[in-house]
Amino acid sequence: MNIVSSVNNSGNNVDEENEKDKISYLIRKLPVLGNLFHIHGKIGKGTFSSVFLATLKSSTNQRKFAIKHLVPTCHPRRIERELQCLQDIGGTDYVVELDLCLRSAECIVFVMPYMKHDRFAEYVHDMTVDETRNYMKALLVALRRVHKFNIIHRDVKPSNFLYNRAMKQYRLVDFGLAQQYTTESNTSSQAETCVIESQPGKRKRNDVNDETGPVKNTGKPIDVQCICYGKPRICSICLSKSAQTAPRAGTPGFRAPEVLLKFPSQTSAIDIWASGVIMLCILSGTHPFFRSPDDCTALAEITTIFGSTKMQQCAKKLGRKLTFSENIPGIDIKLLCQKLQKRNSLHREEDPNTSCSNKNQEKIDTAYPSAAYDLLIRLLDPDHCTRITAEEAINHTFLAD
Repeated sequence: MNIVSSVNNSGNNVDEENEKDKISYLIRKLPVLGNLFHIHGKIGKGTFSSVFLATLKSSTNQRKFAIKHLVPTCHPRRIERELQCLQDIGGTDYVVELDLCLRSAECIVFVMPYMKHDRFAEYVHDMTVDETRNYMKALLVALRRVHKFNIIHRDVKPSNFLYNRAMKQYRLVDFGLAQQYTTESNTSSQAETCVIESQPGKRKRNDVNDETGPVKNTGKPIDVQCICYGKPRICSICLSKSAQTAPRAGTPGFRAPEVLLKFPSQTSAIDIWASGVIMLCILSGTHPFFRSPDDCTALAEITTIFGSTKMQQCAKKLGRKLTFSENIPGIDIKLLCQKLQKRNSLHREEDPNTSCSNKNQEKIDTAYPSAAYDLLIRLLDPDHCTRITAEEAINHTFLAD
């Protein structure tokens, strides 16, 4: 025990030193930042940024700020896009606002209001019906605001939708992967096909923030059908075709079918799917719900719920072809959520680390109405053309009650 303790303390000391070094680096690169703020420490870290907690030196009310430092390797276009989103969209309808942007050479920081929030894992198991209704409505109001500007957030997930249970406050954050789209995208004009084939061997999670992924495709109409079409293999002719790029940025477990199928003309519907996955976590009391290490496995997980026929129909509309070794009937999503909720509840009752207050809270209100599952099904429509919009979802019976 003493050895473990000393190792942990050593590790903490190293982390503290690294944190101090990064704060010193920031102040050295941006002296004005040190003149304006007391930087207290790091509170978050992502692929493209680190977030620090700070307070104004000249203020006595100790108002807190989140200072987001973008890594120097960020593409200028990505930084410009995030800044534009914060300026145009932020500050209303639960979307984070921007107070200040500072830059010196390659060092760029965004200064935003800090909001104390709870971890999703702390409340996903015991949210009441009313709390779920308020949470989902706030999320969809925020997405409606974003989508009005023809912007896709692309990374909707619990850690990017902050929630303070005590204060009932919500905030959609992190527009680092945001992307503009056109409403003229024609989803039925693509006539290409692609066979998704599992690769045996050790699974490896792909880079979750790659903007694009390769899809073997000619990019031209196919006059003669290839001999491997519809078969669980790819011939040498198809492998030699030029690669097509399609947006795939996002977090595993929250990617929509059209992203997994590498459809190029993606819309705000991918954010709606991600909000549906969040609601699925809440209604089932399970987080994370999807644990796929790669896109192929993610498609298999979704197919387990919706069935192979529905997924093949969805793929066909996108100009893709999915093949399965057997027919998968799909399952009743309402029954699935209820079984998982019951199983997880029993596990927590048996867990000595679960507090009595949490156990009692779970018994207060766990029966979700049919309207909640109807909304869930519409948010998780595999067909992005018929998937409910944020505006429609806000007016759904479950949220309108």
